[in-house]
Amino acid sequence: MGNAATLQPTYREPDRAPRGSALLSDLVIRHPDVDELEIVASLTVDAYAEYAAHMSPDAWSAFAHDIANVAGRMSDGEVLVAERAGDLVGSLTRYPNWRGAQEGSSSLRMLAVPPHERGQGVGRALMLRAIELSRAEGKDRVVMTVPPEMTTARDLVTSLGFERESSLDHTPAPGVHAQGYELRL
Repeated sequence: MGNAATLQPTYREPDRAPRGSALLSDLVIRHPDVDELEIVASLTVDAYAEYAAHMSPDAWSAFAHDIANVAGRMSDGEVLVAERAGDLVGSLTRYPNWRGAQEGSSSLRMLAVPPHERGQGVGRALMLRAIELSRAEGKDRVVMTVPPEMTTARDLVTSLGFERESSLDHTPAPGVHAQGYELRL
């Protein structure tokens, strides 16, 4: 990981647009280069910043620090980025064997798409690539948790066939409650 050339084949969204969006034939899903990790960190914190109001300042500070640790997530996860016209427009971390997922499961975390990029299929393309990778590894399911305030992410997850799984609910940071979803493959 950490090298754009390590993810093969490069996923390209088909030449059809999700409802209400532009064509995404120019969107590439890949691993970030090492020199892009700070950009991914900033993109992630910026994408989640609107939810800071739901937390105490101390909780937001700790949460922002955690989600900005892209290099740390790469030790047991796989970071994917969405690139359009040379700009990073989204990211997602996939844990093929993460401690929170059961045997045969892959876990997705930190789906980050800045508000101005939402509704254009970026998150969907990242999710579809992560599901594709999990299926290719023979996983039985993909799990993800989403705070209730993140309605766009929740709507995306359910539109992809994920179903609510309350046994995955948890509190990743003080004041942050996440609801679990699973997709059986």
